[in-house]
Amino acid sequence: MIREILRAVGIGCILAAGILYFTIDSKVPSDNDTQQLQANVEKLQSELAKTKELLATAQTTSSVKENVPKTDAEKALSKEDDAAKSNPSSDAIIKTILTIENGSNSTVVSATLEELGIIENAAIFESYLEEYNLTGKIQIGEHQVDSSMNFKTIAKEITTVKK
Repeated sequence: MIREILRAVGIGCILAAGILYFTIDSKVPSDNDTQQLQANVEKLQSELAKTKELLATAQTTSSVKENVPKTDAEKALSKEDDAAKSNPSSDAIIKTILTIENGSNSTVVSATLEELGIIENAAIFESYLEEYNLTGKIQIGEHQVDSSMNFKTIAKEITTVKK
């Protein structure tokens, strides 16, 4: 009895191995397949390079404002800022209009606010925006800010749509 069972199991294993041998396609990649894969990889790498170039261009143009003539209002604000910075009094409140251009990200805005003297540390404000998921909600336009505002008030101002 056991002998017959073992014989049946053995025959079953041999049959299963034979069926698998003839039905499984053990195709070795050909040179044509390899060339096609390499072409796809090269195409993806060129698309990645183009995307990186476009991203770098977009970040550069959004964060750099070169040779743009200042309006009279901006000149007046600049003079007020210079006067406030030269004043040693820490009680002076710096008021300015922050212009956020299309493509500006939260890092650029934070750095600009620090340069204007509205906030003391751009990295801390940037982490505040990240913590409250506000980095992608910054709105383009002109926003009135001053150094007496806390992070919450500044964040509310720069995430409010301006017409």
